[in-house]
Amino acid sequence: MKKNPEFRLSAIIACLISMFSVGIVYLWSVFQQPVVDYYGWSVSSVTMVSSAIIFVYVVGSLIGGVLNDRKGPRFSIVLGSILFCGGLLLSSFLTPAMPVWSIYLTYGVVAGLGVGLVYSAALNVIQKWYPHRRGFATGISVCAFGLSATVLAPLITMLINRFEVPGAFRILAFTFPVAAFLCSFFVVTPSQKYLDSLNLARGGKPQRDYTPREAVRHLEFWSLALSLLFLPAAYMMIIPRVKTLAIARGMSEGLATLTVSLTGVASAVSRLLAASASDKVGRARTIWTLSVVTLIASVCITFASGWFYVVVVLLIVAGYSGPAGIFPAMASDSFGVKYSGTNYGMAFMFLGISSPLFTMISNLVSASGAETGNYTASFVIAAVGCIVPLVMLPLYDVAKKKRLAREAAEQV
Repeated sequence: MKKNPEFRLSAIIACLISMFSVGIVYLWSVFQQPVVDYYGWSVSSVTMVSSAIIFVYVVGSLIGGVLNDRKGPRFSIVLGSILFCGGLLLSSFLTPAMPVWSIYLTYGVVAGLGVGLVYSAALNVIQKWYPHRRGFATGISVCAFGLSATVLAPLITMLINRFEVPGAFRILAFTFPVAAFLCSFFVVTPSQKYLDSLNLARGGKPQRDYTPREAVRHLEFWSLALSLLFLPAAYMMIIPRVKTLAIARGMSEGLATLTVSLTGVASAVSRLLAASASDKVGRARTIWTLSVVTLIASVCITFASGWFYVVVVLLIVAGYSGPAGIFPAMASDSFGVKYSGTNYGMAFMFLGISSPLFTMISNLVSASGAETGNYTASFVIAAVGCIVPLVMLPLYDVAKKKRLAREAAEQV
């Protein structure tokens, strides 16, 4: 297809840089021990910071979706950048005399909300420029977001070692959020002429856009929401313990650390490949396959060790990260792009619930795991959780086909 003269590559690049910039909020694992050492808080008191960040960032995505639909993506990215900068900057002024909840407020709530606003807006813009390749669009978006943790972890570790925790927070506050802010001035959405030209080139018709109130009345929405709630269970329960569990099973410190490092690579690669594959073989089918992989890997992790353990962990990461680039495309496929920020934001809230929910369940059923290395109960629950998307995703396809057939009949 000949390149459309209205296509704006600068808008895509700006959104990808913004995604990469806010992805550092996922690096709490890098900050956790230095924060404990510097402020004197206990490890147990900060273990839920990661879950809090994910939950708040998901809430921010919903808020960002609403703002994006009403005020445009540039407003969301600017506001998100300011909040992200403010959260990191406030974190840099914390002192050992302050209560532990202060880090939850500054890093988790303020910065997390900023991340959600930027994430939602950037993802929505890229999807709108690639309505004919939504899997690819969401794939490159979440790949940039996930790749940030892998690329920047060594840099942040170096900053912490050289400038201590407050200095690292301060430097980060005036770099990556500022980059996202500057990128906002290049963010534009495609014109209706551009979208119509793509429809004509593909011989298609304009897609109906469903309002949020209409979307929640369809089984497709709840199939997405419940899959987002249960599929991440394995990742939430297993990944935080990857290194300690590896060492408990007799693996060397080097191999355990390598496993952690490879999770970032697996996350980025699976986000891009799975989303691109979904454009060809179908979105629900791709996530269904990844759900099967996650189920099998969740069973194998109960006894895996050595290099087999490394492979199993990476499969669990792929099973969590791959769908991240597909679910947003599924929401747009079903309900259109006009209100996609809000529609997907509502379903995405279930992922936010998933993080603290399954973290708490795992802490409850495997309370002695830190001493014994036995997390079998958590792994079994993770495997069972995979059954929900295996049931819901075929229902999604059936519901979508019936709805499209009904709409086609109404147009005749």
